[in-house]
Amino acid sequence: MIKKILCMLLIICSTLSCAVTPYYSIRSQSKNLAREMVGAGWNTNINLCYQQEFECDQGWNGVFAVVPEYCKSIRPYYISECLFGCQSCSSYCTCCPNAYNACLHEDITNIKITGSQVSARGPGDWLADNFGLPTDYQSSVSFEPRIDSFLFDLYFYLGFDAYLPGLYFKVHAPVLQTRWDLNFCECTQKDIVGCACVDHACTTPYWPGYFSSSISASSTYTFVGIECTNLVSTFEEYATGCGVIDDSNINLLPLCKARFSRCRMTQNGLADIQMSLGYNFLCNESYQSGAYLRAAVPTGNRPEGCYIFEPIVGNGKHWELGGGLQGRWTFWDDPECEQSLSVFIDGNVTHLFKTEQCRTFDLKYKPLSRYMLVSKFTDNVTDLKAGATAGVAETPSHQFAHIYSPLANITTFAVDVSINMQADLAIMFQWLSGNCGWDLGYEFWYRGCETIECNCNCPLPFEDNRWGLKGDACMFGYKPVDGTITVTSQAVPLSATQSQATLCKGTNNWPDGIGGIGWPQNPGIDNKQLAFDDSGNGLLIYDVANSTTAQIYTSKEPVLLKFSDLDLCSARTRGLSHKLFAHFDYTWTDCSRWLPFIGIGGEIEFGKHNDGCCTPPCNTTSCSPCNPCTSNKTSCCYCAVSQWGIWLKGGVTFK
Repeated sequence: MIKKILCMLLIICSTLSCAVTPYYSIRSQSKNLAREMVGAGWNTNINLCYQQEFECDQGWNGVFAVVPEYCKSIRPYYISECLFGCQSCSSYCTCCPNAYNACLHEDITNIKITGSQVSARGPGDWLADNFGLPTDYQSSVSFEPRIDSFLFDLYFYLGFDAYLPGLYFKVHAPVLQTRWDLNFCECTQKDIVGCACVDHACTTPYWPGYFSSSISASSTYTFVGIECTNLVSTFEEYATGCGVIDDSNINLLPLCKARFSRCRMTQNGLADIQMSLGYNFLCNESYQSGAYLRAAVPTGNRPEGCYIFEPIVGNGKHWELGGGLQGRWTFWDDPECEQSLSVFIDGNVTHLFKTEQCRTFDLKYKPLSRYMLVSKFTDNVTDLKAGATAGVAETPSHQFAHIYSPLANITTFAVDVSINMQADLAIMFQWLSGNCGWDLGYEFWYRGCETIECNCNCPLPFEDNRWGLKGDACMFGYKPVDGTITVTSQAVPLSATQSQATLCKGTNNWPDGIGGIGWPQNPGIDNKQLAFDDSGNGLLIYDVANSTTAQIYTSKEPVLLKFSDLDLCSARTRGLSHKLFAHFDYTWTDCSRWLPFIGIGGEIEFGKHNDGCCTPPCNTTSCSPCNPCTSNKTSCCYCAVSQWGIWLKGGVTFK
């Protein structure tokens, strides 16, 4: 709660020490030592190398078990923190099913979407113009990510003690359905009265030249660029990939990658097949210890990058190989009362080998920039010059090509991902009394930082020196007709870029402009110079707010994106969690060769997250996607799900 209050006071969006991650990587559903170890019917009938009967030809000994489990995530705010950063709570209220102020709800992340011409824009508001929304647009977006899964884990142990005492083989593989729900909800608002939501109605169309070359007259304004009815109506419409601006003079591509899903997404499959081949080098009735080789065969799905919160079965398609140690010590035993107390320890370390995954990337020092709008440029420049005067104006290197795209569309591609190590360690105490067993234990899990490398076998959708950040720049100027602009004025695409724009703000500084240069004249663009046509005529823009015409600026030269601008490092994550678990079971011991058992248990796991909203090394009072950290320090965020689970574990042993 203290952390959230600090967030509200500082009005910050994300951590300084690490950026948000475009992909939420989870612990594989098959990686669970707690579920593997529990149950007296299971662990007292494996590692039987001390039993003398196997010296005779008794054949195999083994155990088969089935574990149905339901698990559900908790602490959704920490999932949001990995995906969106530590968001500041706004004064907006949510109109979603949780019908109270999102800022007062511990689990909900709340974000404001506001247009560039909203007077009360906050520094953490996402700029609505990036999404093709009206410049006076206002809404509140909330997230409450949840993951729940139902699985059947199939376990099989086979001991070779009759032939080589101490040698064994174990395998298990969970079949599951996992459901991921972003709980994405938007409340569009025009006037905020208490917590009342009023449907938003666009009153300010796009100015001529702001997005498109279109220009027309209307009853309200002298000149109009794109009418409200042709703009995207809601952020939800954009974020789900359905909404684009309807204008014949430009091509605005819909969001195809890193989309938000308004519905719960489901993935079915077989998680990784975990196999162990082990040998017990110490073995008697009181204690036992051994080592094993462990491998995992990836049978789940791999990330595709189509959605920001996509359901994953398994470990992301990594092959795993490693080893471990396990042991048991019965430190108290009362044969007459058939009671005993034992401790079990099991730990393993594996390497996750390189695999191909499809990931989305942000720009360096610009978290969440994947949702910014980029303009495409051509080096075939027509009728455009830039300079201090017409006499010294020169042709810029590139010119806007009438195409816009969300950055995510061109920064989503195949990469090779590997993880140096993954460790799993569990300690469990077991009390046996007759046919009953009680287990209580702790498990520690750690996954190292991912290594992300380019995949040279797949073509990149990203082209160097073809795309630039639009921000709030005007992209067209108009040739004058008798010294002014008319509806018949010919539009000339500019070379304007805003490399310093963020997801939250352009650089033209609405409404004041910069240094006496008005907002629509592009005072904040890169390398600004006055724009002229090939005949030396100054290209004009119409200032709708002041009903005046002024010469527009263009970039000489535009700052275009390169592959080296992508931030592959901030997309890396690592994981760490602590788990407590308990189990009770009953074993039927009156059978000679087949011993059935059944039990019930549960677990609660606490995943590590990145503490604090704004921490060193940056020397700023506020750090967010809108005020990005300029430090070149890279880090690897902790993203581990917190969850609880309840299971049944039943099976049969045979000799």
